[in-house]
Amino acid sequence: MINRQAVLEYLNKHPSHTTWQMRLHFLQASREIDSQSSISISSIANQLNYILRDLELIGTIVPAAKSLAQHQESYQGEYSSSHNARSASK
Repeated sequence: MINRQAVLEYLNKHPSHTTWQMRLHFLQASREIDSQSSISISSIANQLNYILRDLELIGTIVPAAKSLAQHQESYQGEYSSSHNARSASK
């Protein structure tokens, strides 16, 4: 079972998380704790979805949609800056 504290600790250590990285991390962690565990990636995904949704609702973390939009804006800004720099050097 995943708890909020474990998710918050993970997010603090890995601020540029992806949902898949989180799922794999917690799946591996649960299997290390109990090698006989039959927990599945879908079970981990469901637990994470509920916890992340709760953390977003109470304002502990930025909603994923906003975070994704900010990441995309940042990427677009970096791309256009490097593209403009290359164009200017020609």
